Amino acid sequence: MTLELPDFVALRNRYDDEKFPTGARAELRRVAEPDDVALTPTLYRLFPGQRPDDRHLRVAFLLPCCKHAAKAKSLGAQLAEANVAEARVLQVARAHAPLDLVQLRRLLAHIEPIVNWSEFGRMIWYWSDRSKRQLVEDFYIALFSPVKGAKK
Repeated sequence: MTLELPDFVALRNRYDDEKFPTGARAELRRVAEPDDVALTPTLYRLFPGQRPDDRHLRVAFLLPCCKHAAKAKSLGAQLAEANVAEARVLQVARAHAPLDLVQLRRLLAHIEPIVNWSEFGRMIWYWSDRSKRQLVEDFYIALFSPVKGAKK
C-alpha cells in the first residue's frame, strides 16, 4: 500500500485521452457498485502496475461522472446551484457503503458537474463521515450564503 496520492487530474486526463479505449469507458459507466469495478480490466488500465484497493475502486467508480476544471466550485456548491433537494444530499451523507457512493453517483449523473479533480479525487480517496460532512457543509454554505440570501 502506497502512502502517496495518485495524480487525480492525470488520471482523469488518461480517461479522457482518445487512446483510452471507448469500450473501457463504457465498462466503467455500466458497473452498478464500486466493488464491481474490481472485476473490470479498465481498473487495471487506469492504475497500471498497482494492486488496487477500495480507494482505487471508489475513484474509478466516480471517474466517468465528472469532468475536470482547475477553478471549479466545490461539489456541494454545485449541488446547491443545481437546486438538488436537501433530502438527496443528506441521503448520501447518511447512507453506508456502498449505497452512499451509488447515490452520490446518481446525483453526479443528474447534474453532470465539472469538478477540480485534485480536490474531488482526494475527497473520494479518503471517503468517510468527514468527507460526507464536508459535502453537506459546502452544500448548505452555498445554499444559505449571505450574497444569495437565506431561503425559506
